[in-house]
Amino acid sequence: MRVLCQDIDSQILDLQELNYLSSFSGKDLKVEDIWKLMDEAWDDSSAGYGQDDELAVSLFYASPVWLLNGIFTECDSLSKQHRESISQWVAKIEPHLVVDFGGGYGSLARKIAETCLKSEVKIVEPYPKKIAKHLAEPYKNLEYISKLPESADIIVAQDVLEHVSDPLNVFSQLLDSTKVGGYVIVANCFYPVIKCHLPHVFHFRYSFRFIAPMLGCDYIGTLPGANHAQIFRKNDRTKKWRQTRIFEKMSYFIFPICEVSKSILKPIFSRTKHN
Repeated sequence: MRVLCQDIDSQILDLQELNYLSSFSGKDLKVEDIWKLMDEAWDDSSAGYGQDDELAVSLFYASPVWLLNGIFTECDSLSKQHRESISQWVAKIEPHLVVDFGGGYGSLARKIAETCLKSEVKIVEPYPKKIAKHLAEPYKNLEYISKLPESADIIVAQDVLEHVSDPLNVFSQLLDSTKVGGYVIVANCFYPVIKCHLPHVFHFRYSFRFIAPMLGCDYIGTLPGANHAQIFRKNDRTKKWRQTRIFEKMSYFIFPICEVSKSILKPIFSRTKHN
């Protein structure tokens, strides 16, 4: 069965995945189509982020729409460019252990494993698909694992933090699993493109790179060729959680003001530019 650019072995799929993907066989999809399908899955699972929503959220992230999303990113030219850029940057570090946190379909991890043959590459994924594990099998230096290992040289979290209720806590855990001098790369999308991007963390689109270093790292910059990816290097300084939470609250309350100001000032600057 061919879905987008990939030939899929239907025998590896479960019945739900097979029925879902079959409906898209031979069709072209744009990223906006994928976003719409994700929103439909979010609504169908009645997902949310209250304490009583854990089961619904689990159902959402186990949905076959994420398999379709993985296939789409495998084929999407911009996603390919980002994977190439990230893997090339990782290769320059010559790491022993690389972790793709929340690696899903495994496209990025497979590219890194292919580029960095002497590196061990681990995918930490709470909802791994059987087909994703199958695609990883030919790579002897790549495997799926259930929890973060210790002393990673590089951890990559691509499109992860905008899905979690406490991005700073998760980022802190990534630092804990990284050796001093190692790197954490986060590629965040703190924007309302899909419903599972949590509105209360959108303020981090402006402030994350300023607040994260309080947890024991230095902000290095953005990754060439994937400018949405921010690079942090772990240091040996003590985490300043009280200060971190204070600045997080300030960021949250200032964010609406920034957004309103931007909406007012943008057309003014635009008119000035053209005069």
